[in-house]
Amino acid sequence: MPLITLKAQVHADPQTEAVLKDAMFCATKIYNGLLWHLRKEYKETGKVNISRKNLNRILKELPRAKGYYSMSIQLTRDEVREAYKSFFALKKKGLTQHEAPGFRRKNCLSPLKYVQSGFMVDGDRVTLSLGTSREDGVKQVSFRISHRPDIEYERVRELSIAYDKVSGRIEARLVVEVKARENNGTGKAAVDLGETVLMACAFDDGAVMLCSGRLIKAIRRYWQKVRANLKQNSRRWRETAHREKKQVEQLLHAATSHLIAECVQRGVKEIAIGNLNGIRESIAYGDRLNQRLHAWPYRKLINMLKYKGAMAGILVRDNVDEKSTSITCHACGNVMASNRRYRGLYICSCGWRAQADVNGALNIYERVYQVSPVKGSSGRVARPAVVSYHLGWHGVAEPKRRDKTLCASA
Repeated sequence: MPLITLKAQVHADPQTEAVLKDAMFCATKIYNGLLWHLRKEYKETGKVNISRKNLNRILKELPRAKGYYSMSIQLTRDEVREAYKSFFALKKKGLTQHEAPGFRRKNCLSPLKYVQSGFMVDGDRVTLSLGTSREDGVKQVSFRISHRPDIEYERVRELSIAYDKVSGRIEARLVVEVKARENNGTGKAAVDLGETVLMACAFDDGAVMLCSGRLIKAIRRYWQKVRANLKQNSRRWRETAHREKKQVEQLLHAATSHLIAECVQRGVKEIAIGNLNGIRESIAYGDRLNQRLHAWPYRKLINMLKYKGAMAGILVRDNVDEKSTSITCHACGNVMASNRRYRGLYICSCGWRAQADVNGALNIYERVYQVSPVKGSSGRVARPAVVSYHLGWHGVAEPKRRDKTLCASA
């Protein structure tokens, strides 16, 4: 069964909320305590032993090690191991000058993570185990959660409790198994991701569709200008960053839902997306444009397509090598960057003329499925259907209560 992550709001009484925050504070103390001992070990011996056996030995010395569920403590321990593994990988490549992973802020509330055990979800009621050795004697807490009502799941696989600094609320994230809808389609599609054109999709019948990313660009540019006049990390600065994130996510949800719905209507069973791993390291367009592209939410977009596709019975592959697909002529195979004359237009000397992102999507399709979705060899491609989205609210001040439904127009 496909897995998706549900975000839910926690509704707890003040006493329960205080216990949860204390347990999350304990998780921070455990994380920082393990790092401190590993740094000390490195200073004394010149080596760092991140084996579970050594970390378990250190855990026994930490005063907060009994502040929350034992299996969750082990997950915190594994977070430290992964932090050091990532650090060693960056160090080996010469991508960091630091000597060790950084500590979390002293007032930080780290997530409480539960996998398979230590929790129970019954309808909208969640019960968490906090172990049997807390100083206040609390062994478990129970509270109510609320999440989007249109998701029906079979089983909860993982659960984490996190604190949102912007809203000041405690949230729950549930990794659940959902039952996918039956899909008897046999069609295929390929998607080229971009910035101005968020997604260019080529279908197996030669049809193409473009999802505009212009509004996302405008929203990000707008809020960045607002934050330029605010003190960094101030309350107002964080509020604007939070609103930008929510608006961008809303548009991403609208675009991905529209694309998946279109694929279902066309009987698509599989979608291929170019592999964007390492794209940030390969981007070199100057500081200003690099910063803009580095912050573009490619991974979030792909994850949305994956879980929405899984719910619709569509396999989404993102392991396709898309190297040179944007500068390769789909008709003759000539690779020439200058063929992209200006934004949105690809022209080759062989006579091929197409929208540039469509050309990339067609190349991804042919690379994956070893066949071109464009019928014939006339050098023409179907005129793409362009889909754009808009928000019902936008601005610095809090919006008035109104319908926030996204509208799509083709």
